[in-house]
Amino acid sequence: MIKDRAQKAHALRLCVSKGWLPQLEVEVEPTTKLDRSRNLLTDIDVLAVSASALAQHERFLFDCKSSVKESGIGRAFWLRGVMARVGGKHGFVVLPEKARVIHDHRISAADMSVSLLHDSELASFGASIGGDVNENDSLCGSVDAWEAYLAIPKKYPSVAEYATFARSGFWMLKDAGERCRRMVSRLRAIRAELDPHKAEHLALFGDAVCLFLVAVAELSAKVLLVLPNPVSKEEFSLTVLAILYGGQDNVDAAHKLRRIASAAPEGEEISIFPELMRFEQLVRELMQAPLDGLPAAMLAREIAFSSLQIERSSDDFQVSIARAARFSPKYVLLASEYLQRAARLPAEFSSEYSDAALRLLSEGAR
Repeated sequence: MIKDRAQKAHALRLCVSKGWLPQLEVEVEPTTKLDRSRNLLTDIDVLAVSASALAQHERFLFDCKSSVKESGIGRAFWLRGVMARVGGKHGFVVLPEKARVIHDHRISAADMSVSLLHDSELASFGASIGGDVNENDSLCGSVDAWEAYLAIPKKYPSVAEYATFARSGFWMLKDAGERCRRMVSRLRAIRAELDPHKAEHLALFGDAVCLFLVAVAELSAKVLLVLPNPVSKEEFSLTVLAILYGGQDNVDAAHKLRRIASAAPEGEEISIFPELMRFEQLVRELMQAPLDGLPAAMLAREIAFSSLQIERSSDDFQVSIARAARFSPKYVLLASEYLQRAARLPAEFSSEYSDAALRLLSEGAR
């Protein structure tokens, strides 16, 4: 059972209404793991990703507390530390109506980029920034849908390690290229466990497409700033690979390790990243409309959650995303096909999402 359910529901709806991609119950890991056991630092109730005018990603954090005994300014200091760990731009501490919050505490929290809000104030604040906390057709904004999704590892323990990465490790990585690489390797690690005929596994794959699009969209925006107009295909390929691996030195090291592992002779061309040409195509496409990358990620998650058969339809919301961000279905199609091939999964995984994307492309054209 999800704690502080009503507050988290409002935070999720506010995020969706603003076009921010929400992630519920993010586990915060240490900066460096020294112990063999897994020791978490804390958790984030709701983490949301927004795109700036230049398609750079910003993170907002929500701390939801229903106890009147909580100290608002104390939570603000705590949240400021969490923001530093995960790269948060602004934080919101949501408290019950009876919790005492004085103006001096509010202004001190604001100086730390944290807002102290009572439950009712979250709604009025949301309205003032062009959002709302009202119920809508989005599954990303549904606590019930999140609860069903987060329960998957309990039903299928074989995918638990991947699920932990998706709700924790992915969000701890600051480099978009590393997130792309890790997502592919993590999916590959569980490919034998995934069955496209199981709704939960389809949802898991769709959420992977969502997170992968978050990372690729961020990487593509960086490539766009470096190469606003690539001179040649070779220049584009070399730049993408260098950003993907965090620099040319890392690319050279990866090539050497790959050559040794594969026993390939000197001079023979080798690939260090699976389906690299398809990945480059995805990056090139996202560079055409980088601001559609985050809506595409939300669309992928909407499709993923819809496979869990929650008693509500998200079709209308999916269509609204496709119409507002017309490239988003295309990005879902390309990303799902790339991940399916790169992770060596059955073709049924990508076909489920490409079919949905094609349907939305036709709907969005009307």
